[in-house]
Amino acid sequence: MADVDAFGQLVMGNGAVVPLYRADLAEAAEEEIFTDSNFVGSSQTAGTYATQTLGSAVVAAAGISAENDMSYCFIRSAGTIKLALPVSGLNSGMGLPSGLPYPKRLVSGDQVIAAATATSDREVSLSVACTNGEYHIFSVTPAGAGEHELVSVLTGLGIGQTLQNRRVSHAFSMGGANAANFTSPIYIVNGSGVPIGSVTPNDPAVDTGTYHPCRVNIALNSRAVFRTDA
Repeated sequence: MADVDAFGQLVMGNGAVVPLYRADLAEAAEEEIFTDSNFVGSSQTAGTYATQTLGSAVVAAAGISAENDMSYCFIRSAGTIKLALPVSGLNSGMGLPSGLPYPKRLVSGDQVIAAATATSDREVSLSVACTNGEYHIFSVTPAGAGEHELVSVLTGLGIGQTLQNRRVSHAFSMGGANAANFTSPIYIVNGSGVPIGSVTPNDPAVDTGTYHPCRVNIALNSRAVFRTDA
């Protein structure tokens, strides 16, 4: 896998901007994108720059793009996902920066962590926002035909074990290199396997991942799944 350019921005509630750039973001890995020294004079962790420099550190919108494909991106705070950010591939992204369902305040040390992928990578991701303000990201890489369950990028647990008793209000999905393979959208299913919510994946090479309504109550036995024919 190659190192690629990645850039983007965090937009605060008062309009202030944290510009982001990294010239060597490794594909198929989670790596930090720092502030763009070309515009702010130094390369820093986003949360540290925002809290020390800007009049407001509440992130209201964002957009992160990479040279090839982007699977997901989040703000990591004390080992948890504070925000799951809108993303796009091919160093583009119509509609970015895009608004976040639940703005969050950055603190010093908060990091922008991105997972760029090659155009041949089949990783599928699902970013969700819950009515309590919690965000999370789930992913899986299909290895053949059949049903595939997305699991937490932090713990490897399913959506039911991760978000039990929460209500998802918004979501988006990046579909990886699976345009010829999908035979279903992503379904959130109940314990009987019946869909109770759905999200259609975006093609990261041509589409932008931004939040849209997806209202579903999560129980312990809920799962996020999709099917492919290869």
